[in-house]
Amino acid sequence: MNINRKIEVAFDEVKKEALEFLKEMIRIPTENPPGNNYARFCTLASTKLESLDYIVEIVEPPEERLETLVPFGSGPRPNIIAATGTGKKRIGFNGHYDVVQAGNGWKHDPYDPAVLDGRLYGRGSTDMKSGIAAQIFAVELLKRAGLFPDPSLKVIHQLVPDEETVGIMNAGSGYLSEIGYMSKKHLDYLIFTEPLGSTNICYGHRGVLWGSIRLSGKKSHGAFPLMGGDAIKASCDVIEDYYSTVSRKAATSRSMHNIIPESSMSPSLLVGKINGGTWANTVADEVDFTYVRRLIPEETLQEAREELNAVLTETLKKNPGVTAKNIEYYAVDSVFSDRDSLLAKVFESSIKDVTGNAPQYVMSPGTFDMRFAVKEDIQTLNYGPGSVEQSHVNDESISLLDFYTGIKVLAIALAKLA
Repeated sequence: MNINRKIEVAFDEVKKEALEFLKEMIRIPTENPPGNNYARFCTLASTKLESLDYIVEIVEPPEERLETLVPFGSGPRPNIIAATGTGKKRIGFNGHYDVVQAGNGWKHDPYDPAVLDGRLYGRGSTDMKSGIAAQIFAVELLKRAGLFPDPSLKVIHQLVPDEETVGIMNAGSGYLSEIGYMSKKHLDYLIFTEPLGSTNICYGHRGVLWGSIRLSGKKSHGAFPLMGGDAIKASCDVIEDYYSTVSRKAATSRSMHNIIPESSMSPSLLVGKINGGTWANTVADEVDFTYVRRLIPEETLQEAREELNAVLTETLKKNPGVTAKNIEYYAVDSVFSDRDSLLAKVFESSIKDVTGNAPQYVMSPGTFDMRFAVKEDIQTLNYGPGSVEQSHVNDESISLLDFYTGIKVLAIALAKLA
C-alpha cells in the first residue's frame, strides 16, 4: 500500500479528534491585546500534546523583558515547545494561538464553535487555531498510518503568543529566535501554518510600516474655535491626505508577485483607530491615530516613510497651531523564502497528491512570523488551511474540506521529507 493510500485509510481515525481539538481551542478566548487566557490555552494544548507522546517545554520571556516585547498587553507570555521522535532530521512547525478581539456584531457566538453547511464558525477557526490543529494531527495521522520513521525523524511544534500584535521583536517567535530555538542548530526545516489556503504554497509576505501620529494643538471654547489649535481638524486633514496619496499610488502600482487576495497586489493604507477630544464644546488639543501602510515588494520602507512624512509636513502647513509626532513601532520589508527549495518541491508534489491539482505559489498580504525564520536562513515556507479573507472578520469560519485537506497534505509532506 503506498503512502497516499495509507494516509487515506488512517484519516478516518483522526478526523473527528482533530475537529474536536480545534473546537476546544476556539472555546478559549486568547484575545490579544491584551493576551487573555494564555495560561489556560497552554494547559489545554500541553495536555493534548503529552497524551500524544510529546515532550513538552514551556518557554517564557523573563518579566524584565515584557515591557519591550509586549507593548500592547500584560501578563506572562508562554511559548509551547513540543517534540516527538528522536531522529536527526528535525522538522519544525510554528503556529500562533493568540487571536484578535472578537468585538460585536456576530451572528454566531465567537467562542461557541458550531458547524453549519460544512463550515466551522468561531474566532480563530481560520486565523489560526486550525493551523495548529492541522500540524499536530498531521503528525498523528502519520503515526497511525505507520509512516512516522522514528528514530530518523524529530518533529517540533512551536505554539506561540503575540503574533497578532507583531513588532520588530515579540514575546513569541521573536523571543524564540533570539534565544536560539528558531535556528539551524535546532531545525532543518520550519513550516508555518497561517491560513493561506490548502491548495497554495506561501513563500513570503508584503512589507509594512506601522505607527501612530500624535497631533498637539491648543484648547479653546467652541464659540471661538479659531483661537485654538484644532487637533481633530488637523487629524482629519492628515488622514484624508494620507488616503488620497496612497490611493493615487495604488492606481498605478501593481506587484508582479501573486499576492492574495488580488486587491493586495497594490499598496494600501489603513487608519484603524482614532482617539481625541475632551468635550463637544471644546477645541481638541490632543489626537492620536494609528496607521498601517502596506508595501508591495516593489516598494521600500524608506520610500514609504518619506511619502508619509512629506504628506504630514505639507498638511500641517494648513493647520497653524498644531504640531505632530510620528511614532513608528513596526517596520519590515517584504520577506521571501526560496521557491526552488527541496521543502517547496515536496509540498508542491504533496498538494498534487491530495487534490489532483498543481498548487499556486502565493504571497501573504500581511506580515507574519516567517520573517524570523528567513532571518535565520532556515529552509521555510507557509502551508496552512483556511482562507486569508476570513481572518479578523465577524463570523470567522473555515471550510471543513479545506481543514481536512490541509492535514493530509502536511502528513504526506512530512513522510516525504523524512
